[in-house]
Amino acid sequence: MNYYERFAIRYYRFLYILRVFVTFSLILSITRIFDIPYGTWALITAVTVMGSMPFIGGVLSKAKQRIWGTMLGALLGLSLYLIPVQFSWMHHFMFLAFILAAMYYTQEKYSYAALVTAITIAIVAGGGPEDFHAAMWRTINVLWAGMTALICSLYVFPSRATNHFLDLVSQFMDQSSQYYHQHNQELSMSTFNPISTTDLAKLIDQQQALLPHALKESGPNKQVITNALLIEKRIYTMLETLVSTRWDTQSGQEKISDMPGLTQAKEQLARRFERLSRQVIDKNVTPIHKDEIKLLHLLPNREHHEQDDTSDISYFGYLWLNRELARQFSKLTHTLAKLFQYHDEIQ
Repeated sequence: MNYYERFAIRYYRFLYILRVFVTFSLILSITRIFDIPYGTWALITAVTVMGSMPFIGGVLSKAKQRIWGTMLGALLGLSLYLIPVQFSWMHHFMFLAFILAAMYYTQEKYSYAALVTAITIAIVAGGGPEDFHAAMWRTINVLWAGMTALICSLYVFPSRATNHFLDLVSQFMDQSSQYYHQHNQELSMSTFNPISTTDLAKLIDQQQALLPHALKESGPNKQVITNALLIEKRIYTMLETLVSTRWDTQSGQEKISDMPGLTQAKEQLARRFERLSRQVIDKNVTPIHKDEIKLLHLLPNREHHEQDDTSDISYFGYLWLNRELARQFSKLTHTLAKLFQYHDEIQ
């Protein structure tokens, strides 16, 4: 990541406030210089547009709904002024009917468009049937201010959800390395204590929340981002089971401790997690093939299995968890490498 991308990740709230400041200053200047009537509605529109869009992906995901909702709301609101003034009760009745219909559809797929429609109807037609001049200016203010806010959100100190997503991936890899290394130390010293993975779960949840916005920014590479998060979830499942199980109380604990090369192989994987964390930040991931991971070449010591016993369940279960963790890690490196390869191609 370049300097600005890292700065935007760390201070995205500051940049968001700065973006809002620029937008409001621009809109306020235009309304004052050109003495635009009912200019307050332009500022109100900017609030509704920018209030929930800190990332470019958020802007893109809502832009179409915002445009169509504004257009539909303006048309419905202005259509109420076709009703003769002497039938003002009909104006108010239809006004409420349109608002209720729009609010009904806020529970459907295009909820944001429906909400914007309701807001626009209220702005345009809320003044009553005698206020057509005001309704026209309100409509104009809603349209130009909405477009201004969208453009500023896209191009003024932009903050990409994809970069925030990748930063969380890097943190996830770093935390995984620390937990795995701590687990290996505990097990080797026979002083094992279960480790809470709450921080890892929070990182997964944060990535899941960012995913819709990141997908909007990813173009044809959407499936790669989705696959990366799915693999991380599998890694979390394996790692959480490994570090939270009391292996020192399992009947196969001695077999686990005595397996030649197991500790060294696990430490190699822990270091690879740490290295991948740095590579994600640099957007230069080296794919790791399965034959490069020592864990996937370890074979159980057959001397321990001349006579089967219940300890084999824990022994083979522990080996499987570590090997599956290694396989998912290898798969993740290939997925992330593909993601950054696409990123380089579009630069």
